[in-house]
Amino acid sequence: MDITPPGKIRCPKDATIMEKLTVGNSDLVVDHCGRCGAIWFDAYELERTLRAKEQGVDLGDIDYGTAKNNYEYKVLRDDFLECPRDHSKLLQIPDSRQPHVIIDLCRDCGGVLLDGGELKDLSEFTLKERLFTLFKNKK
Repeated sequence: MDITPPGKIRCPKDATIMEKLTVGNSDLVVDHCGRCGAIWFDAYELERTLRAKEQGVDLGDIDYGTAKNNYEYKVLRDDFLECPRDHSKLLQIPDSRQPHVIIDLCRDCGGVLLDGGELKDLSEFTLKERLFTLFKNKK
């Protein structure tokens, strides 16, 4: 029996009901876990959020956690995380430009789960990361 309120989702990491947060002054709304800091992006919302950063939106308003890839407080399952929309298994994949950021991706609905702090990390492509990508592409 699911007791999640209509229109809400539960955090895949700790089952907390996620709150809706608006990205800047846009119509874009993402789901944020107030307990662990994870953010759920439905299909294409992550790309729209990163573009909003380029237009001056402070992502600290929605990503106010510390990046912790090893966050282990999983109350739903020990072996894998489940998509809050369709309950399929989330795949863990490294970001292509910043492989230290692990993205939890739903193959079925295209949703993405980021741990607290990972959105800020993805939005700040450092000089070191640029050089790494440049030399990696030349091989």
